[in-house]
Amino acid sequence: MRHPCETDLALYAGGELGLIERWRLRRHVRNCASCRHEVDIFARIRAELAASVDEMPAAVNWGNLAGEMRGNIHVGLAAGECVGPVRETGWPGFRHATAAALAVVLVLAASWWLQMDRPRPSEQAVDQGIVLSATADGIELRNGGRLLSLQNPDARDVTHTVNVQGGIRARYVDQETGQVTVNHVYAE
Repeated sequence: MRHPCETDLALYAGGELGLIERWRLRRHVRNCASCRHEVDIFARIRAELAASVDEMPAAVNWGNLAGEMRGNIHVGLAAGECVGPVRETGWPGFRHATAAALAVVLVLAASWWLQMDRPRPSEQAVDQGIVLSATADGIELRNGGRLLSLQNPDARDVTHTVNVQGGIRARYVDQETGQVTVNHVYAE
C-alpha cells in the first residue's frame, strides 16, 4: 500500500484539498490506521494553533501590519524598476565561450586520465594476498610467490565473468571438440 505524503495529510486535516484529492485521501485514511493517526495529530496541532492565535494580545492590529507589508513590497518593486536591467560589460558572449572552453578542457582531461595506463601491482603487493585475474591465455591465481594458471588452449572468443564473491568464470567453445567449456575459479 502506498501512503500519501505528510503534506497531503496535513492539507486533508485542514480541509484545504481539492475535491478529487480530498476524495482520494478520504478513501485511504478510512482504511489505513497509521495515516488516520497522522491526520488526527495534524488536526490537533491545527486546533492548538487556532486557540493560540485567539490568545494573542489585542494590541496587535493585523490589518495595519498587512497594509505595511503590502506597502513595503510595492516600494521594493518600484525600486527594482528604477535600477533597470543589469548590462554586461566587455566582449559579448565571452563568458559563455570561456565556460564552454573550460568544459571541453575538463572533459578531455578526464578522458585522458581514465585511459592512462595504471602501474601494475608490485610483487610486494601481490605477496600480501590472493589475486585472481583473467588473462588472454586463461585464468591465473596468485598467492604470494606461487602461481596457478588455468589455460584455455586454442580458445577463441573467451567470455570472462567476474563476480563479487571473488570468482572468475571463463566460457568458450573448444575448437577440437565443438563443446562448450566453462571454467569457474573461486578465491577465498
